[in-house]
Amino acid sequence: MAAIHFGLSAVLAGYALAFPAPQGSCQFGAYQCSGQNYQICNYGAGNVLSFVTLQTCGSGTVCSVARNGCVAGVPSSAPPVSSSVAPSSAKSSTVLSAKSTTKPPTTTSTVSAVKITTTVTVVPTTTANSISAGAVGCYIPWSSGQAYNGGAVVSQNNMNYHNKWYEGVGASPSANTDSGWISEGPCNPSLPVPTGSGGGGGGTQTPPIPTTLAGARAYAASLSQDPNLVLLKKQTRTNTVVSGIIPGSPTNPDNVKRVERILAPTKWQFYFSLADPAYTYENFLKSVGFFAGFCDEYPGQDSDAICKKLLSTMFAHFAQETGAHDGLIQTPQWRQALKYVREISCTETNTISGCYYNNDCTNPAFNQVFPCGTGPDNGYLAYFGRGAHQLSYSFNYGPFSEIVFNGDPTVLLNNPSQVADTWLNLASAIFFFIYPQPPKASMLGVMDGTYVPNAADLAAGRVNGFATTIQIINGECAGGSLSNAAANRISYYKSFAADMGLDVSGDAFNCSGMGRFDASSAGSYAMYWTGSYLNKNACQLVSYQTNFNALMDGPSYDQYVKCVETTYGIKLT
Repeated sequence: MAAIHFGLSAVLAGYALAFPAPQGSCQFGAYQCSGQNYQICNYGAGNVLSFVTLQTCGSGTVCSVARNGCVAGVPSSAPPVSSSVAPSSAKSSTVLSAKSTTKPPTTTSTVSAVKITTTVTVVPTTTANSISAGAVGCYIPWSSGQAYNGGAVVSQNNMNYHNKWYEGVGASPSANTDSGWISEGPCNPSLPVPTGSGGGGGGTQTPPIPTTLAGARAYAASLSQDPNLVLLKKQTRTNTVVSGIIPGSPTNPDNVKRVERILAPTKWQFYFSLADPAYTYENFLKSVGFFAGFCDEYPGQDSDAICKKLLSTMFAHFAQETGAHDGLIQTPQWRQALKYVREISCTETNTISGCYYNNDCTNPAFNQVFPCGTGPDNGYLAYFGRGAHQLSYSFNYGPFSEIVFNGDPTVLLNNPSQVADTWLNLASAIFFFIYPQPPKASMLGVMDGTYVPNAADLAAGRVNGFATTIQIINGECAGGSLSNAAANRISYYKSFAADMGLDVSGDAFNCSGMGRFDASSAGSYAMYWTGSYLNKNACQLVSYQTNFNALMDGPSYDQYVKCVETTYGIKLT
């Protein structure tokens, strides 16, 4: 059983099986000053990275990367100065409170797919008598009752400061408990206030933060151009009209027709003769049709062969997760899958404490966005494992509900039994299969080759092969020897593939000692929204899991809007 956190995607045009390394001379998301132009590195035509001007500094101002734009000063002829950037590293996979992520706990601030690292030194309080004759004037004094956007400039105790990210009410620059304030050195209060003082919560915000719903959507779109994110949205796109999908229908979607060619009703019955009646062939076809990126068309490749590999992988995990595992009957164990629709010993009416899976319901980080249904089990409904991949926990039922029920997380949170008793028992398994769990790649990406292992992955044994999907599910490959469960899965996969006429002799089955996915993996996709580290009323992409999945955005960027509104308590109109 695996706990997961996923979401929905928009239907996007344009598809590539594996993106080449971006060309260009800059790091995605990096900032630089080129003369009087404040620039960011972004993708342009042909997947080429280049610096794009965000702001041109006018007369009497100078471009400053540290201050996020234009500040008072005299321009120099210095060459371009860039921010220090490195690829973003994934943080804990624990789902975090939106309100708790408006600034980081250390000196590292994540901006989209990069991180900007600044060494912070808290300068001791300076008295007026110790100020040198060359000191500048003091900015407007910091106010304990004022919040400050990123880039604001203030003074406190005859020291000037600016902030790297949004600072809330009472966040003292001299205390600097979150390392967000940067000292600019001593100031002289007897001198004029410098031009560009950020008092009153001001400060340069770059890029400009929109204050309207339309502007927020456009801003989110500008942050969503990374090729990996575009590909993931393509793979997780949905087709919500599935009521007309029935076996043999000429109007079935193309990916459903492909599955029908490979898996006839008689073959389904052969594979799953012990299945619970709730698992039906027609419901599986509806589930395939809903997730249009599963068994999709792969231009220039054998799409049917790839589909067979995906089906063999999924069915092998079915057999381990929900199989009868009965060695005393004639039916081989690889064909004993889908025996159970609910976690063993867990029922809808008489649930034991070990089946509650609802301790997170008391956590406002989850309950604010995914409100648990009221019930007899610890005060809430129980979210134990249901369906072919045993979907568990409210923070997984909620996002899956958003996908299926037009953005409404409460449908399945209030009626989780639907994941066992309806076609969602199989749709939830495909949901599990196609969505990444950063730093883990998706099983779809591992098996169709769109996940491209980097050097760290290769060194850890995480390659494009079935064994890596075992590691994604529950880490059974981390031990020094092959576990019985992992050996079962490999055996089941080979049996399904052989029956489908698929040669998997060249696949990677080396499981023992595989390194767990971590921040070094190519699967550390920046695909979640969190409160911006730099500006109020804005969100940014990060590679650790939050309540707002960018793959669920759709053309209206609904997840981004939810992130902004929930994090900052505002309503965009």
